[in-house]
Amino acid sequence: MRYLALLLICASLAFTWHPAEAGPFYRLVQTIPLGGQVKWDYLHFDPASDRVYISHGDEVTVVNAAAGRVIGQLSDLPGSHGITVDPRTGLVYADSAARSVLVAFNPKSFAPVTSAPVLLDADGVSYDPASRQIFVSGGDGNGFTPVSTITGKAAPKIDLGTTPEFHVADGKGSLYVDLVDTNEIARIDTITDKIIARWPVAPCVHPKGLAIDPATHRLFASCASGVAVVLDADTGKLIASLPIGLGTDAARFDAAQNWFLSANGDGTLTVVSEQTRNQFVELGNVKTALGARTLAVDPRTGRVFEVTAKVIKTIPPANSSGHPHYVFAPGSLALLILDPVP
Repeated sequence: MRYLALLLICASLAFTWHPAEAGPFYRLVQTIPLGGQVKWDYLHFDPASDRVYISHGDEVTVVNAAAGRVIGQLSDLPGSHGITVDPRTGLVYADSAARSVLVAFNPKSFAPVTSAPVLLDADGVSYDPASRQIFVSGGDGNGFTPVSTITGKAAPKIDLGTTPEFHVADGKGSLYVDLVDTNEIARIDTITDKIIARWPVAPCVHPKGLAIDPATHRLFASCASGVAVVLDADTGKLIASLPIGLGTDAARFDAAQNWFLSANGDGTLTVVSEQTRNQFVELGNVKTALGARTLAVDPRTGRVFEVTAKVIKTIPPANSSGHPHYVFAPGSLALLILDPVP
């Protein structure tokens, strides 16, 4: 496997970037300081507004990607994790794990509009256009709360019986979710809110990130065990298994280049090329920054957004199969914007 690297362009970058080894496939175009708590989870990019929403401690920070600056916050969200946008209304939805609620925000004033109760330990948030529902996973709640974007009301719990992780809708009536403790992917019918399939993902252990190519109906799950698996989203059949970096927490599909991407906390971005619907080739690992384990992608351009902070201490893994953990400098959280190199 050959390794790819970022162009080291921004001299003012506060993080340590690894020397170039091959490529490059991306270049760093901007680093935007976010300040505040050195705590983050999901990122969401909204193409209609060209905004990046970043789960950030007790709030969601809003960045105008075109202008390259912070333009506001969605506040009063203790235990913030997931964000999504309803493309019909423009309303922004974000959850609060501490309050077990999903809150809808006005996209112009950033003021709260409505809220709905959700399961314990609210985490990921997905919008499903087929049912016009927001799906909020509850880690300790072992399931989902569907919330109607039409009525604002929460529907009964979808009980998974285990811990959900990343989830993604195909836009045609199916929601897919990683089941991290049982090493499965579940498929949910978003019209009936029923589980219609559960598929094993071996050799993947602890699936974390999940992405889909809606055109080919291929699922890409990035796993804590350092591999990614590609599944047929209709049958659950295993198509491919590929190595990735360690410490992944998110995966995305770049429709502009037909690439699946895995963000890894070890400071790499694994790039997998979808050459045909049944052929996948790992192009290599782009060297990014330690701790950059989550990402969002602009589907129009392939621009990548990642978040991390300055590492001041590395804690070795507890065992040979684990990955290091990091202690970050207070106030050093920043958004990294990476553009593909033509």
